Amino acid sequence: MSTTYRLQLSIAPISPAEAERSLLAIKRAWCMPSWVRRQALAEQVILLEVRHEAELKPNESPDWFVERIGAAIWQETGRYVRISVDIAPHEAPDGRIYVLDEPAYWRIMQSFRLSSARFS
Repeated sequence: MSTTYRLQLSIAPISPAEAERSLLAIKRAWCMPSWVRRQALAEQVILLEVRHEAELKPNESPDWFVERIGAAIWQETGRYVRISVDIAPHEAPDGRIYVLDEPAYWRIMQSFRLSSARFS
């Protein structure tokens, strides 16, 4: 039986158009989040937050999942944006927090640079 995971993901700073592309990337790489919030930080600059609970791909670790989602978002936006992910197994009281900063961007994108934006 597969484990479901709770996910909270934050992306900033992004434009409203990049937020829509980020949501599309998440949908293509995983699924459409059940909760989405766009918080204005400045004119044409927002914080995108999403939450969802679902299974990961069979035999996919949370580490690999986070890198795959990050790469999908970065490929879709065409640039580095800071991504924070809090992911936990459904029954666990606490999760693990990942902060995908600029060094992570360069490391991860080197691995995914020839991959499809869909990362299926």
